[in-house]
Amino acid sequence: MRKKLKDLLKNALTYLESEGLNINDIDIVIETPKQKEFGEYATPIALTLSNKTHKPPREIAQQIIKFLKDEELFDNIEVAGPGFINFHISNKALIKIIKEIRKNLNNFVSLPKKYNKIQLEFGSINPTGPMHIAHARGVVIGDSLANLFRRVGWYAEKEFYINDAGNQIELLGESLYARYLEQIGVNYLFPKDGYQGEYLKDLAKELLKEKDKIEKLSEKEKKEFFKEYALKKMLENIRQALSNFGVEYDNWFSERTLHREGKLQEVLNILESKGHIYKKDGAIWFASAKFEDEKDRVLVKSDGSPTYFLADIAYHLNKIERGFDLIIDVWGADHHAHVQRMKNAIQALGYSPDILQVILVQMVRILRGKEEVKISKRTGDFITLQEMQEEVGKDAIRFFFLLRSADSQLDFDIELAKKQTSENPVYYVQYAHARCCSILKQAEERGINLNDLDNADLTLLQDEKERELLVQLMRYPERLEDITRSYEMHLLPYYLINLATAFHAFYDSCRVLSQDYNLTLARLNLVDCVRIIIKDGLNILGISAPEKM
Repeated sequence: MRKKLKDLLKNALTYLESEGLNINDIDIVIETPKQKEFGEYATPIALTLSNKTHKPPREIAQQIIKFLKDEELFDNIEVAGPGFINFHISNKALIKIIKEIRKNLNNFVSLPKKYNKIQLEFGSINPTGPMHIAHARGVVIGDSLANLFRRVGWYAEKEFYINDAGNQIELLGESLYARYLEQIGVNYLFPKDGYQGEYLKDLAKELLKEKDKIEKLSEKEKKEFFKEYALKKMLENIRQALSNFGVEYDNWFSERTLHREGKLQEVLNILESKGHIYKKDGAIWFASAKFEDEKDRVLVKSDGSPTYFLADIAYHLNKIERGFDLIIDVWGADHHAHVQRMKNAIQALGYSPDILQVILVQMVRILRGKEEVKISKRTGDFITLQEMQEEVGKDAIRFFFLLRSADSQLDFDIELAKKQTSENPVYYVQYAHARCCSILKQAEERGINLNDLDNADLTLLQDEKERELLVQLMRYPERLEDITRSYEMHLLPYYLINLATAFHAFYDSCRVLSQDYNLTLARLNLVDCVRIIIKDGLNILGISAPEKM
């Protein structure tokens, strides 16, 4: 609907130009009024034109309305305040949405393509331990955003970047080796800054059955064995935890690939050819200060080893070479300083820095009621995603982790997430879906043929609560479009909460299964649309839509 309105306003501006009004490059803004008495949509376009043409905004607004007044899309168009134009959508236009949703949902939600290939990289924790519950927030945001892009008809890939080439993997192997020696009663010196988690003790116990094989290895071979074994097991653990959480990646990309294929040297060659690197104190530096960085950055240390930054640049060049024209990285908020550096590097390589967009995700605070929970009761260590999922379920974690904007800290209350009441937002939305399914089932049990819904007289939907529900349904594709621009995934769960609220209000006010067969059919259409949209929205979020609760 918003797109239709925008197109009509474009036509109106063309008309005004023909009438002699000088209009150039006007951005048409469509807003949603906060108070429903001001209609479903509003635009400040007359105020914008007034600044350009020096004509009174209310006069311009009246000229625009004159062009639009015969449109059956509207019940009323009015000028408000200094020159806002408010639009009241007609019931005739609203009820057309019902057929769109029930007959061609894909068309209802699809959007014109802005990108050929989108890549989302998220959840890429170091494979040195299990997936922590706090890591799951970035995973849910990235996974849901990729789902949304696909839902509107765009191509999007999900990727996990395996950090398997750095010193942390060496340290992981040394830590497991130390735990193994502990198991067989050998005195050992635990590595400084080694990984202390209980999970390594469990792995060491598993390796006791390999004792004979291990003893035959040289010391160098043992270190390699423990490193590769630890990495393999950690990746298996992470993959399984994410799969159980409903996340399936299209690609698991190993950092080692970049080293093996000479991609780091390729980056250095390109930057050197463009005059963006230099040598100093035995190291190779990226002249990033030229790109408004506060200082230049080291790419290769004086001992000849590459920095993480160089590997990251090589990885992003690889993404571009794979044909992605939008790259979205989901990072922890502690990486905020790295965003501009990476954009600078992409620009230095000869590409637009805008190809990279980064979503920074703030921390999650785990609460049990009002008390903060910092460690696992089971292990005395950090709380894993798997452990939390076993307690509260996948759906609750995913929904709650999307309820705040990524740049806001999130409080996750375990007790609230487990409640089966309307206080729990995911339960509230899922219950609305289950209620829709129940109503439709009751209708069939009463002998109503649901095929007759296609022939219902939808003009009978005249109640104010019916209209409010229709307006909410109209907003669904618009909300999806908003998210494709802003990447603010919290807009979708809030939309679903608002839709569920409008549905519950409609259900309490309007008897769906009544003695009036024609009105019953019309209202069942509305119920079916709510069912379809809630299920579709929950599916984007990776959350189930139960038919019974």
